[in-house]
Amino acid sequence: MKLLSTHFWRLRGAAHFARSALVVMSLAFLQSPVLAAGLVKQNIDTTDAMRTLANYDRGFYTPQVLHIKPSGGKPIEKPYSRLLHLRAEISEFSSRAWLGIDTTGGKKDTTWGKSQDLTEDALNVLQQTFDYIRMNGGYVIVRICYDPWYNGRSNVTPEHKWVLRHVEQLAPVLSKNTDVIVALEMGMHGAYGEMHSDTSITYDRVAEATNLMLRNTPPELKILTRTGNYSAKVLGFDNWGVDFHIDGEKFAEIAEAKGDTMYRVGMFNDGYLGTQYDYGTWGADCKTSICREEGVAWLEKYGINTPYGGEALTTANGYQVINTPEFLAYEGFRTHTSYLNIQWNNNLINSWKKTLFKQKDFDYDPALYDSLTGFKYINDHLGYRFVLRESWLSDTVGSDRVLRAKFRVQNVGFGNLTWKAPVRLVVLEDLEGSDLGVCPSTAYYDLPEIDSRDIHSRTISVAGGDTVMTFDGNNEMEVAVKLNKLSRERYQVYLKVGEIEFANSSIGGRGTCGMEQPAAYMGKFYYDENAVSIAPRASRSFVQKSQTPYILRKRNNVIIRNGECSYKSNGSRHSSF
Repeated sequence: MKLLSTHFWRLRGAAHFARSALVVMSLAFLQSPVLAAGLVKQNIDTTDAMRTLANYDRGFYTPQVLHIKPSGGKPIEKPYSRLLHLRAEISEFSSRAWLGIDTTGGKKDTTWGKSQDLTEDALNVLQQTFDYIRMNGGYVIVRICYDPWYNGRSNVTPEHKWVLRHVEQLAPVLSKNTDVIVALEMGMHGAYGEMHSDTSITYDRVAEATNLMLRNTPPELKILTRTGNYSAKVLGFDNWGVDFHIDGEKFAEIAEAKGDTMYRVGMFNDGYLGTQYDYGTWGADCKTSICREEGVAWLEKYGINTPYGGEALTTANGYQVINTPEFLAYEGFRTHTSYLNIQWNNNLINSWKKTLFKQKDFDYDPALYDSLTGFKYINDHLGYRFVLRESWLSDTVGSDRVLRAKFRVQNVGFGNLTWKAPVRLVVLEDLEGSDLGVCPSTAYYDLPEIDSRDIHSRTISVAGGDTVMTFDGNNEMEVAVKLNKLSRERYQVYLKVGEIEFANSSIGGRGTCGMEQPAAYMGKFYYDENAVSIAPRASRSFVQKSQTPYILRKRNNVIIRNGECSYKSNGSRHSSF
């Protein structure tokens, strides 16, 4: 659709937004044309309904194993869930992977795989599985390895040349399905594809295989290794205990050389929260390994649109307890945690379901909801969560058919969108009060200048012993759209981001058939072909939210800054908001 002009994409404080003046012009002469009013604040729902949303590119996943044979085998036709952790294993293509032992009649015959090219039938089974996931309306986190049936067998990885060959063969299939692949967990090495329990594993080999996959797949495919150390090696760090500090000179040098690849490489964490080291994911000796704070700082900046998650574990004896919903309510925002295994660790998951969430986080307030569990809080905050908090629309669209809108979306989730979902305005005839004998006429208008990945969640900054929230996830946008031919007097407007559900309690107006959903209801405007639209007051030039990090709010009639909402070392806040 034709846009009147470049959209204004702002990430400014809500105080400025609230102060935006409505432009009203006087009539100088009776002969002058009728002038339309300026922007009017809409009476819409702005609360978070606390529903668990059907956005399946984030959240708790269900694992499912796919055994791929030279003859192909059987694809997964019925995925276990809409967010699947596909554990594809190609053990029959590794001479080091033993598939079984025949002990009948006292025999002890071992059946081994065979190192060879992946067959066309094998690759077709993988493609068919992606097709079924797509048909199911789902998404998938992919991991591929040589561990038979993901039973945790050691030393199953074939010779390195075969790993590289298989990467080359897998890359085209993965590239073809980036619309359903959330991320590739770069297995290919070790038990469970977790890059351990295999004497053939080296940092150099993991890095070579991962970089080969990076070169042979599009930038839309995010690739994750098992630890920060492996990711550091992939990115070109050799002495990561010394150099892997995001504010260091060496880091800046490598980041400049790698460019966008820095934002494409992440990690998955299958030892998540089990100890303060995440069971060896982070180092204990910061001189030789990447420790937790250095790794979290890296994920915070460079994983801003990269999936992060894995398996949360129970606490090992003698270690610090950090696997609490309250700790995730702090660190999860820094690491942009977006997915976890619903099945493991089941004891920990069950404890979250039985434990009440203890602190207020915007609409999630234990004082108002006495049944709010830690699991509910985590489940709803994994990845992104969008709430339309404010909407201003042209009161009347005149003869130029230009609709102006100014709105604020708060992302209250741990993370951000990891793919670019198209943003559109939906304009439909307002048939409220009619019998809806027919559905209202609907038009969609693309907003290409708004990058949905930039609807950012909160920012938490750490400086010495101080930890504060410097941005609360409120993102302001302003657009002007040239509408198609209009015929009715009144229209409804919706904000649509891909097929993503908004968290608002009321997501629609009345008098629609719901065909515009999922979307957020923005309000209404009138059309008068005899009126002349008034442009709103000229706005400032583009402003990054980093330049205006403090969002003003009123509490007890006193203006405060969200930067005053500080955290204790265990993640709990000193003050609520």
